[in-house]
Amino acid sequence: MRPFANLAAFLLLAAFDVSPAVARVGMPSALTPVVQHTTPGEALLAPSPLVDGGEFSRRLLSPIAADDLSRFLQSQRRDLAPEPFAAGAERIDLRVPAIEPPGGYGLIIFVPASPAFALPADWKRPLDERGLIFVSLRDAGNDADVIGRRIPLVLHAHKFVADRYRLDPARIHVSGFSGGARLAQRVAMGWPDVFGGSLQFAGSVIVGQSRLPPPPSELMQRFRRQTRVVMVSGAIDMANRRNDALARDTLQSLCATNVQTIVPARLDHWVPDGRVLAKALDRLEAPAAAPDAACEARLQAQIDGELAQAAADADAGRDAEATARLLAIDDRWGGLAAPASVELARRLLARRAGPAVTD
Repeated sequence: MRPFANLAAFLLLAAFDVSPAVARVGMPSALTPVVQHTTPGEALLAPSPLVDGGEFSRRLLSPIAADDLSRFLQSQRRDLAPEPFAAGAERIDLRVPAIEPPGGYGLIIFVPASPAFALPADWKRPLDERGLIFVSLRDAGNDADVIGRRIPLVLHAHKFVADRYRLDPARIHVSGFSGGARLAQRVAMGWPDVFGGSLQFAGSVIVGQSRLPPPPSELMQRFRRQTRVVMVSGAIDMANRRNDALARDTLQSLCATNVQTIVPARLDHWVPDGRVLAKALDRLEAPAAAPDAACEARLQAQIDGELAQAAADADAGRDAEATARLLAIDDRWGGLAAPASVELARRLLARRAGPAVTD
């Protein structure tokens, strides 16, 4: 099969409050230097296997959109190519604590809103106390393409660090500021088997809107059970405080039980100081709360009811109404409505196409 353009190009073409504290590593007061090394502009030399065309689209698109893409590629006898990667062209800023925790380093990959992010001086101690490697992406600000660049760079950076340091798989997190925080939430939901936490400064996404449907069901189950989401927006940053509250409530309505917000006093649209960072890190790495089976059963019954209404419209020949209901279900519930949503979409599409022509 011939490869097709990457997912970003396809989309353009288609236009379509006290938490348990975690144990500190314990830095000897006489230890110098404070960090093992800080490397600005570390070059990424190899792509992450997670940036694979088919799987990449499955985790980022709604089920019906992903199925539409898959069928289009099959009709063209093409594959979806991985997002492009040039060895040595992409760089990250890397900071590694001097002492490796017994279980391995933790990792935070930070997505800035601008081309670069200067690590605040008072963040260093909380990171070192918890044995957290800190990676900040370069040239991945809000003006960069989300699917074609920003998300792939997060995954490439993860591979770079994982190949060089012993990591605790339970302490790998994604973070960001403003637009980078919203990107971090997308990554945490799409790859909950990689990232156990999302630390979001002044930015969040309401799931079911802004092209962020719940991911495939097995990934959403994992996100619900073990991903911790901590949203931090300043008391003066009213727009993001309100959005964080809506985003938290929406995630909790989807039975995600490990979502918290922090509101630092006298902080506008910026990252907090080291004291608030320490509090946020403690919540990010606290044990995950138990899943709420009753919530999940109620939610699935609601989704099944909406799917039944769409199917009833289709059975009655009300295809326009059925299609409108189905697209709303796909946007809002995403992978939680699949595979039934995809099967109904294929049925409606086949009826619109008419009977197959045979020789």
